Amino acid sequence: MKALLAGAAAFLAFGAASAQDLRPVTESLTAQDIERVMEEAGLSPTMTFDADTGAPVATGNADGVIFVVRAVDCEGNPQRCGQLVMFANFDLRRPITDRDFRIVNSFNDGNKNGRAYVLEGSAQIGVDYVIDLTGGVTDEHIRNRLDRWPGIIGKFRQDMQQAYAGS
Repeated sequence: MKALLAGAAAFLAFGAASAQDLRPVTESLTAQDIERVMEEAGLSPTMTFDADTGAPVATGNADGVIFVVRAVDCEGNPQRCGQLVMFANFDLRRPITDRDFRIVNSFNDGNKNGRAYVLEGSAQIGVDYVIDLTGGVTDEHIRNRLDRWPGIIGKFRQDMQQAYAGS
């Protein structure tokens, strides 16, 4: 009887784990998929395509900040893409300073999500974030990653504003 109960418990445990493992996964997204997931995340997408490669490109809005999503690692027709590179650039309307580099480096040192950068010669700084679908991910994973993006932009803007407050 103990063996039967142990077997039933093992079966139930395995069955529960298997149900979790059977969630649909994707390794790539089409332009239509990108538009759908961005819309579901409340990021107000407008879709276009790269003139040279035909890869999907979207613009979106996160808390009033316009950003771009470039689909990369694309193939097929329609193109299915394995990575989304999201970025937002900010025009400082002045030359880049050493202080800007320090703020960007500090952001990068203190944040595991998102990466800040300086576009030398353009008076712009920015932040980016990559969603990699390699190996397959669930829709929930994609939603969770997209949900982080507005916070990454907000944190970067906050760091810049605090660094220059009162200067």
